[in-house]
Amino acid sequence: MKNAVFALLCLLVCGTISLFAQPTINGTVTPAEYQVTFANSNPVSNNGFGPQSDIGAIRTWVNGTDLYIGIPCKVEANGNQLAIWMGFSNVPGRAAGTRLSCAHTTGTYLDSTWTNNNYRADFEVDYMLSVRTDNGQVVIAKTAGANVGSQVLGTATTTASSNSAGSILSAGAATFALNNQTASDIRTTNTGFEIRFTLSALGTNAAANVRLFAIIVGANNPFFSNVLVPGTASNANLGFDPNLTSPPTGYSGPFNTGAIALPVELTSFGAQVLNDGVRLSWTTASELNNAGFEVQRSTNQANWTTLGFVRGAGTTTEAQSYSFLDASATGRVFYRLKQIDFDGQFEYSNVIEVNAGLPKTFALEQNYPNPFNPTTTIAYQLPTASDVSLKVYDMLGKEVTTLVNARQDAGAYSVNFNANNLASGLYFYRLQAGNFVQTRKMMLVK
Repeated sequence: MKNAVFALLCLLVCGTISLFAQPTINGTVTPAEYQVTFANSNPVSNNGFGPQSDIGAIRTWVNGTDLYIGIPCKVEANGNQLAIWMGFSNVPGRAAGTRLSCAHTTGTYLDSTWTNNNYRADFEVDYMLSVRTDNGQVVIAKTAGANVGSQVLGTATTTASSNSAGSILSAGAATFALNNQTASDIRTTNTGFEIRFTLSALGTNAAANVRLFAIIVGANNPFFSNVLVPGTASNANLGFDPNLTSPPTGYSGPFNTGAIALPVELTSFGAQVLNDGVRLSWTTASELNNAGFEVQRSTNQANWTTLGFVRGAGTTTEAQSYSFLDASATGRVFYRLKQIDFDGQFEYSNVIEVNAGLPKTFALEQNYPNPFNPTTTIAYQLPTASDVSLKVYDMLGKEVTTLVNARQDAGAYSVNFNANNLASGLYFYRLQAGNFVQTRKMMLVK
């Protein structure tokens, strides 16, 4: 869910929620794996460092315990560095406008002897990351509070690595990878740097928000490139005087992502078998742009049928509770929720399994998918043991095949029909179980 909402796994914008699977830490910042993207609108070329340096975006993914940051980038591998600044609403840090250092190799990020007074962020910075591209070294610095200073987390390669213990982060609190393909257009390949933090290790939690900023820093000289993410800039180097709180002519800001609210997890998503059907219940902790939820059911986790729609609460920071009754469920069934934003974007929840018991009536379901090519699934249910015949006919009433001809116990059944050898057109399938007879249509399209 790219802009919103559902508290199974929460989206990283303004308290929203997402159901994205978590990103794979491998140095490829695949957009589909991330919930939020702040794109760089600057030209791909970079006159300051040359065409081998660029930043494409800042991407984020969050659940209730972890924060993932992905930066598609290429940084000339001569010691130049990727710098990432982080500011959390509930962590003490250096206030907006306070002088900051830049490259870790200039001493430390927090070098008190730093003389250039123009290196300032336009937001409070709590943590600063440095990623060296000549040796893959990853360093984190903490700007205020307990354990002020820096810590080498380790060496980033295309294989995910976790940090060792240090003064700022305990062992395993961060996992990172770097794929620095300087010859590639990272806005197409999405290669770059990825890191996962445990929120609690950073002294924050799901009730906070974070601001982020990314930039390329010179190897030995304290200057920034023209690639400011987010924000815009002309195709020129900022040089040695980049006062980020008061951008020079041709630049605009703010030079940070803005406040990104961290998520709250789903408190429950479950099912209860009752006399009148299966009652599904779920809750959200906050919502943004949430049109509502499609309730979907499957017997095999491959073919899904939409049972109904439950309207969402739109945008809210208060907990919400929802329920839906499936009165026709029988046997072993699976459920999932399709959360849909007002702008049409959507994401799926996790899948839950329910044993709904024996069917109460005979039924022949509509095949799925329909139309199909060349296979489809036909489901039916029997409340009592019966002699069952399931056959397929063409438009002229000629029998095409017999799918079932046997005595079957009470229960829910599904049969796969492969029409690979048949021509496109309309077909009929007919179920006879004891005195029960029902026929449905299906369309083969090749």
